[in-house]
Amino acid sequence: MRAGRPPSPRTRLVLGGLLVAALAALPLVAEPVADQASADAGTPPVAAEGIRPLPQVSKAAAPDAPNIILITTDDQTLDDLRHMPQTRKKLGKHGAVFKDMVSPHPLCCPARAEIISGQYAQNNGVHSNGGEWGGYMALREPDNTLQRWLYEAGYHTAVVGKFINYWFPETQAVPLGWEWFDASAKNSFGYYDFDMFTNGERTRYDDGESYSTTYTTERTVQLVEDWSAGRDPLRDGAPGEDKPFFIWTSYYAPHGECGEGSCKVGPAPEKRYRDLYPGATPPSFAKASYDARLDDPNPHIKGKAVLDRARIAQFHRQRIQSLRSVDDGVTAIVRALRAAGELDDTVVMFTSDNGYLLGEHRYLGKTLAYEEALRVPLLVRGPGIARRTKVKEPVTTVDLASTVVDLAGATPGRTLDGRSLAGAARGRARLRADTVLVQAGARSARAGTGPWMFRGVRTDRYTLTKWRKRSGRIHIDLFDRRRDPEQVDNLAGTRRYRPVRLELKKRLRALDGCAGSDCFQRFGPVPAPRRG
Repeated sequence: MRAGRPPSPRTRLVLGGLLVAALAALPLVAEPVADQASADAGTPPVAAEGIRPLPQVSKAAAPDAPNIILITTDDQTLDDLRHMPQTRKKLGKHGAVFKDMVSPHPLCCPARAEIISGQYAQNNGVHSNGGEWGGYMALREPDNTLQRWLYEAGYHTAVVGKFINYWFPETQAVPLGWEWFDASAKNSFGYYDFDMFTNGERTRYDDGESYSTTYTTERTVQLVEDWSAGRDPLRDGAPGEDKPFFIWTSYYAPHGECGEGSCKVGPAPEKRYRDLYPGATPPSFAKASYDARLDDPNPHIKGKAVLDRARIAQFHRQRIQSLRSVDDGVTAIVRALRAAGELDDTVVMFTSDNGYLLGEHRYLGKTLAYEEALRVPLLVRGPGIARRTKVKEPVTTVDLASTVVDLAGATPGRTLDGRSLAGAARGRARLRADTVLVQAGARSARAGTGPWMFRGVRTDRYTLTKWRKRSGRIHIDLFDRRRDPEQVDNLAGTRRYRPVRLELKKRLRALDGCAGSDCFQRFGPVPAPRRG
């Protein structure tokens, strides 16, 4: 029961007996893509399995269980948040701002797999966007993920927008537990030309007026209105079950209309915002890392030329223009919650799947262990979270599932590698882990590195990554971000930083292959660099 409100009809009796029969004993295992080239092009090669019955509800949600809305963007940097004033006001100023939020596997598919599994890639199986070790087809136990745990705990569940790379309705069944499944039916979502797979029906939106960001917002608002009023959106608003809801609102902006590492086309801003920020300058232009000649670059950027500034400036403007529509969307969702009388009973979380480099280190994209790719925003408002709360300890994308499970009182079906952030957001707990595992995976054995591109660790001061070259030789990057925030000076081979390197390599060995609580240890202070 909500304080200050009359008793809610949310007695939430277990209604499992009224639902469709429970799932088959074994989880769905996606068939491997036979023709990777056709999958990469967005053309799925095999037939669909379709919609399956929802799992059985195992318990009723607690009377005071909050609604939860997870809003994510795609490729948004921490700096990009400066161009979203309403999001900062309605979420950040009314809740908690996590000052050191990290996407530890900074690439779309692995990050999204972390969100729904609560596990790092070594445990959930998703190392890259596609290929031998990536894509939705690499996700272990795809039916044993966040939405199922919440549905079984008495929640309505929905996803709207971008789901996970290489999930196609023609090749994959809808993961069990999504009551409302409204996801992009293409690997590249798009802005003014996109396909949605909505509860079993595929629809093309290519009329030149439909805009994917607006679509995602309007669907989310519809679900908020229906579920708050006890209506069933699956039955045209007929009376439905009165339960709390979990909605993953997954925007495509500010992702470019392109692939990783070969981006030639920026995002398509909404028509009314195409003339905004005519003189905006990318923050990368002010950094030494934009055009510095690196003496010892990692294998992924070795030999790259400085990127064209005019192209990067245009790309940056398109990105922040596209985020204005997301800013409008956050405002619309908050207003819908307020109008429905649910805002004070809803936890709203805002983050991005990963950050992005805009020419830093001569690179346009993500994947690498530079701060621009790792750092993302995380804003959380909701019951018990004081205004303008600041959380300084490092947190990660892997923590999101643990947080949602904790808030909902759900039982996870797998060992979670993250920690709940709910106590920290409410000022009741300290997050004691001081070292974060960072990593990226290879797409195929042709890389000559096994399933990993690199693995490393990040502390509040240092970042160390370990690369295996095709030759089998090891390359190590070590950056002291306090003295070199732009990560230009690789200190791995210096005598002065040898104690630091040895300690961080020790921590990497401790976290390599970690699972559960072993993934968020507290190691203590890193030895100081030698004098001289």
